[in-house]
Amino acid sequence: MDAQTIVKRVDQLKDSRSVIENTWDMVERYIAPYRGGFFRDEKDENAVEWRRPWIYDSTAVMSAQHLASSLHNGLTSAIDQWFTLRFRNPKHNKNIEAKRWLDECTMKVWNQIQESNFSVEINESYLDLVTYGTCILTEEETNEIKWDGIIFKSIPVKEMYFEDDSEGNVVNLYRWLQWTMVQIVDKFGVEALTEDMRDKYESESYDPDEKIDIIFCVYRRDKKWKRGKIYSKRVAMKERPYGYKFVLKDCGEQIGEEGGYHEMPAFVGRWRKTNSSMWGNSSAMIALSDTLTLNRLIELGLYAAEKAIDPPTLTTQRGLIGDLDLNAGGLTVVRDIKELVSFESKARFDVQQKEIERLQNNIKECFFINQLMLPPMGGTPATATEISVRMQQLERLMGTSITRVTKELLDPTVRRTFYFMYRQGQLPEMPESLANEGAELDIQYMGAMFKTQQASAMQNIERWAAFVGQISQINPDAMDIPDWDGIIRGAAQMLGIPASMESLDTDVEKTRGERKAKNQAMEQAMIKQQQGDAMQAVGKGTQDMGGAVNAAVQGGEAA
Repeated sequence: MDAQTIVKRVDQLKDSRSVIENTWDMVERYIAPYRGGFFRDEKDENAVEWRRPWIYDSTAVMSAQHLASSLHNGLTSAIDQWFTLRFRNPKHNKNIEAKRWLDECTMKVWNQIQESNFSVEINESYLDLVTYGTCILTEEETNEIKWDGIIFKSIPVKEMYFEDDSEGNVVNLYRWLQWTMVQIVDKFGVEALTEDMRDKYESESYDPDEKIDIIFCVYRRDKKWKRGKIYSKRVAMKERPYGYKFVLKDCGEQIGEEGGYHEMPAFVGRWRKTNSSMWGNSSAMIALSDTLTLNRLIELGLYAAEKAIDPPTLTTQRGLIGDLDLNAGGLTVVRDIKELVSFESKARFDVQQKEIERLQNNIKECFFINQLMLPPMGGTPATATEISVRMQQLERLMGTSITRVTKELLDPTVRRTFYFMYRQGQLPEMPESLANEGAELDIQYMGAMFKTQQASAMQNIERWAAFVGQISQINPDAMDIPDWDGIIRGAAQMLGIPASMESLDTDVEKTRGERKAKNQAMEQAMIKQQQGDAMQAVGKGTQDMGGAVNAAVQGGEAA
């Protein structure tokens, strides 16, 4: 993709989303402040709009932040391990040696993500997700030459444009940057500047705060790209399936060298997919009408309260001599004191308060606040059953959105980190049993919002096992139906138990073989002992019988 085509395509994409930008701008003004106005030029620090005097109620702002924080804690906790790697083929998951290797890889990948700035940037992405309906997260290597970790960046929707394929995957990505000359020189060097830019940079009248529009484009190289291909080793920049360029917006000239990526470095997540559009929709868009009404209602209430606190004064045309002075210690001359009265507005603040509470509750419902909030600390603490019921209800309400977030945002993040580390030799060597198998990875999430599903599955297993135990009391053959080894290993996988805590199949067979041989030896010993006791008893009986016979014979002879 050449530089002129990139600039032209960005202009087309900008025009195509002008309608939704009006909605985004309203969301930014009233629900998600400080994420960049869509129709304001903020090239200068003084252009940032810090004060928001038109926000009279913060219910929507705080509800959006609360939902974003809940997603952060429930999906990608900054403290607890929130994912584990598994094989897509169940056969490989039964290989304990392979699972132990994958568990070690899981810990290294998770530690690398935790050591990066992921927790900081993902929270910004969640906030964009629940407000604008779309978020963009990028992941880059800190150092291309040697391994020095990874870095994430949550890109404001204002700066990003993208094109997707038939499956919704990002094909081409465009970011509209505004850099100073110092930033450009730091990135590319003085030699990369155009002649006009170099003259301006070296002149005495150079303004260091002036910003220049630059388009950063990541595009798919169709001749290099193959669906499902994984790069286990690094290849040359030109041979990678995704290329990137920096282009000056005004003149359409490329700046710096063309680069490449093994995978698409940007991940686009959507709260809910909008029909016939690449952009998503959000809870904030649903709550926008109530938010505007609530702000207007409170604004009118403040005007009414001002008149109620300091009401206007009424008098007749000739009742007032001079000006009305309402200041402390002021003097007003009237012809008749009865002709000077206060005007009572008779505003219905009770009606206003009921309407405010109704609108605030509607906004909280849009952001699932009633399901997310537990009882206050001063009240009766929530029981484990109540919390479980709340999480199940939340899962039903947000299940579709959470599934989309994991597929579009979290899955590519974990996979790209794994591929980064594998190519750089940061992961342990793959076992020989997997080297030629072509095993595909799968990701199992372990956050609080996923534990409800696991707990429900475990309860079903426990109920079934208890049912089989009851039936076996009537029909012992029922115990032969369940695959107890499969149940135990499956439960360990659902609960995220490390493979190091499971015995290898060979060790299990060896232990069972030794136990069986020991039991057989004990049974044989018991049989021999029983046979010996029986022979001894028979011999003793024979001896007793012989003694009795001799005694009888001797008695007969004596007679």
